[in-house]
Amino acid sequence: MGVRKLRILLLFDVPWAPPEPEELKRMFREDPEEWRGERDVRDALERLGHDVTLLGIHDSISPLLTAIENVKPDLVFNMCESFARDRDLEPNLIALLELLKVPFTGARPGALRLCKDKGLTKKILGFHRMRVPRFEVSTTSKPHKALRHLKYPCVVKPLGFEGSEGIAQTSFVENRSDCLERIDFIHKRFGVDAIAEEYIDGREIYVGILGRERLTVLPPRELFFREIPDDKPRIATFKAKWDENYRKRWGIDSGRAKQMDQKLQRRIEEICRKVYKLFQIDGYARIDLRVAPDGDVVFIEANPNPSIAKDDDFALAAKQAGMTYDELIGKIVTLALPKGA
Repeated sequence: MGVRKLRILLLFDVPWAPPEPEELKRMFREDPEEWRGERDVRDALERLGHDVTLLGIHDSISPLLTAIENVKPDLVFNMCESFARDRDLEPNLIALLELLKVPFTGARPGALRLCKDKGLTKKILGFHRMRVPRFEVSTTSKPHKALRHLKYPCVVKPLGFEGSEGIAQTSFVENRSDCLERIDFIHKRFGVDAIAEEYIDGREIYVGILGRERLTVLPPRELFFREIPDDKPRIATFKAKWDENYRKRWGIDSGRAKQMDQKLQRRIEEICRKVYKLFQIDGYARIDLRVAPDGDVVFIEANPNPSIAKDDDFALAAKQAGMTYDELIGKIVTLALPKGA
């Protein structure tokens, strides 16, 4: 893709003290499913001719500082989702790279921080007259005792978690009492703030975007619930996303969005571009939407730096657009480099 050979530090989080590079390579070989995203990106970077150094980070920044000093990377390919197993600290690592003036892939700290607050993002978009679900946020420091502005049924979930963590079938509630009970469960089980938002019946749509000033909107993908009865809620629970047996049982899978006319596609693209720019996202992101039965498009959440394994929706959408996996990873690298590099 016309990019010179780079020294790239592939940065990701591990749930224990960071292993040495050789141990990381062994982990990739012996547990390919657990580390499929990191492995796929490493392999693509190496095929593109780059010199890749692996760095798993846990609860100390010292290994990162040491690696930057020793490797002197031209770029950090950021795949971190947490620090010390705390997702709220994810933006802090990238802020450190900014201070050190080391280029990195993906979103900047401000966008990462903003998109973690599912309530604040909806307030911003509501101000800009984009449709969002009605919602209320309950904090651990001041839990809700009353819910005055919700429209039932609702979905109750952790405010800042990603990948549907903390979302189950019991997250779907149809009255105030059950809603307060689920909010209390999230506060006690996960120790985090909760958001209760109006359940939007309809199609679950995922849209990938690449770029800085000039944006590429990838073809929309859809999460299908083929065996869920019509009278049951269709929500992207943790099991619906990550439990293969559960997905097979209920006919849950994702694929190219079907039966979508040009007018709806243009509307979706317009919304996603606006969200991406309002939240000042750089690099790449996935925007999650619902298309209601009346055809209206409802924003659910924005996900900077989404999963980019070869078989994840983002990479598959890029493939639909005619982009090979190596081209996708190369594009992400190019977007992260300073202009003229």
